[in-house]
Amino acid sequence: MSRSTPLARATEAIPHSGIRELVDAAVDVPGAIRLEVGQPDFATPDHIVEAAKRALDEGWTSYTQTQGLRSLRELIVAKIARVNGFQVDPDQVACGTGGVSAIAAAFGAVLEPGDEVLLPDPAWPNYGLMAAWTHSRVVRYPCPAELDFLPDVERLEDLIGARTKLLVLNSPNNPTGAVYPPATVQALAELAERHNLWLLSDECYDEIVHEGRCVSPAALVGDGRVISAYSFSKTYAMTGWRLGYVTGSRRLVDSITKVLESQCSCPPSLSQKAAEAALTGPQECVEEMRAAYRRRRDQVVARLREAGLLTSVPRGAFYIVADVSPSRLSSRDFAFRLLRDRSVSVAPGGAFGEVANQAVRISLASSEEDLAEGVDRLCDLVGELAGG
Repeated sequence: MSRSTPLARATEAIPHSGIRELVDAAVDVPGAIRLEVGQPDFATPDHIVEAAKRALDEGWTSYTQTQGLRSLRELIVAKIARVNGFQVDPDQVACGTGGVSAIAAAFGAVLEPGDEVLLPDPAWPNYGLMAAWTHSRVVRYPCPAELDFLPDVERLEDLIGARTKLLVLNSPNNPTGAVYPPATVQALAELAERHNLWLLSDECYDEIVHEGRCVSPAALVGDGRVISAYSFSKTYAMTGWRLGYVTGSRRLVDSITKVLESQCSCPPSLSQKAAEAALTGPQECVEEMRAAYRRRRDQVVARLREAGLLTSVPRGAFYIVADVSPSRLSSRDFAFRLLRDRSVSVAPGGAFGEVANQAVRISLASSEEDLAEGVDRLCDLVGELAGG
């Protein structure tokens, strides 16, 4: 037998996303209620779809600039000023194939082997995958349920070492729905300044806020250390269109663009024209979707509170974390048991870190009927296992 040619050890060793593990398993369960993935159940608004059709008829099927069409980036500049409260110019914007591509390019632009990345716990699993292929080391800072899933900034500062280079914050948060108050964002921004860290602010749910407001650290810190990331996927139900963007200093965006050149050459031109229509067209669709997520949030909060499984009331995004510790199972074992015995798929909290290892994430991007039935089945299974 010939010897196996080695792969990159760091990438080979890291597990696949625990969310995707449940997605793949749920596909094989006929009629499963799907509450595990952050996929809006709304269709992309008609005016956006029609713009893409027109673009196709007009021949928008060629490469664009790697950073994206200048016309799109000019519209993004106006959106950032209107929604996020800070100023950039088009050369400070780089578009990627989804927010994930744009964020990954930022990791590639600032991290070198051996650098340390401060990630919230719990956090979106893809950050860990990005750290693996940049050969950087993950250091997690807890955001516990007793603090409403907000970080303890003093404890976080104790984790900073000589190789710490990047601090990631995510508000509104996936998986908890936490929206960081202005004082917390200010404290994190000041910490990054004190220790000369890059600060990556993942704001892909910036327009899905139920209470309070999404505060961007780029509106507070103007020295070029903040990388702000956004997506069309969640705000406009455009997940399959694959378009997101990051902003930062010109020097930073130039390096990010080099990474994007190696990834994809440019985002899909049709998606870019659709995104222009998303930004210039009617915005009532955004409020309608936000209102639906808020109704669903309130519905699930009431049911989990009744069952004694509520951890915290989410103030943004479209997720809620349910405590399943009475089942005496790990989050992964519970998620697979729920899928097997009750045909309901949720994301195991352990996929997001240690803090949520006895919890599961429920996506509110599903119909009210599916949520009512799926959460009832979840509560029943926890009660059955607790009693048994």
